[in-house]
Amino acid sequence: MQSDMKKSFVFVLSMMLLTVGFTGCKYFKSVDGPGMERDSADIAAMDSMAMKAKEDIAGLIKELYAAASQNASDIDQRFACHAWRDTVAAVEKKDANLPEIGFFNDDYWTMMQDSNPSDLEARDIKFEQLDVEKGRATVDYTLYSSVQTVHQKLRFCREDGDWRVHDIIRFYTDSDGKEVQSSLMKSMQDYLSAPQEEASELNYTNMDGVYDSLDEDMNSVSRISLNADGTATWCMVGSLNYTEYTYRIEGNTICMKAKGVDSEEECYEYDSDTRTLKNEQGAVFYRQVVD
Repeated sequence: MQSDMKKSFVFVLSMMLLTVGFTGCKYFKSVDGPGMERDSADIAAMDSMAMKAKEDIAGLIKELYAAASQNASDIDQRFACHAWRDTVAAVEKKDANLPEIGFFNDDYWTMMQDSNPSDLEARDIKFEQLDVEKGRATVDYTLYSSVQTVHQKLRFCREDGDWRVHDIIRFYTDSDGKEVQSSLMKSMQDYLSAPQEEASELNYTNMDGVYDSLDEDMNSVSRISLNADGTATWCMVGSLNYTEYTYRIEGNTICMKAKGVDSEEECYEYDSDTRTLKNEQGAVFYRQVVD
């Protein structure tokens, strides 16, 4: 009799444990902290949201570099967050009066100094960090082209419901040959916090460059080339003929005198705000970015 009662008790206990096992499998421990549990449906929903976020961000990167390959001028407006755009604008404002190239020396999206090639492509996209709830992501990728291969990261934030680039992480090789990371956002912020250097006096070195006059369609018409050795040339763009000069600098005035010709000097006022040379007749020559 006691044996039968023991068998009945074991059977009932086994059924109870089995029932608990089945009913309890709908819950999973969460990484949110001790004692926190999340319904499997919630976990499935979060997984789906994470997958959707990854698809959206990867698609955004592809779209960004498709635009860069066409040398589009509105990439920041389309793909970057407000903080990024405001910081870039502040850097450009600080550099507006510099006679030479300032903080930006390349296309920061591609690290190209020339026009971007048409075969730009982001490959090997890897998500280093993704927090859908907080709207944060860090993505590692390699930018391939026929010109160069660049390893970068993008940090994203979700702004106004859309994923936007908040920072570009570049990689450099240090003196020990190790690859190190550098935040372009932090570099810009450090640059902005540094005291503004006094504008240097004009000299042959910082005036060395090409200055073009432009027509109504912004096409180059004539060209003045100032050289660091104190010589200069003037020519019509596209012509093989040119006139040689020597020039002197007096304050913000550049005075050119033709070689081998008994003629008066031709003087131009240099405007550091617009980086232009302007003669007495009002003709304006704009400093060009030349590789």
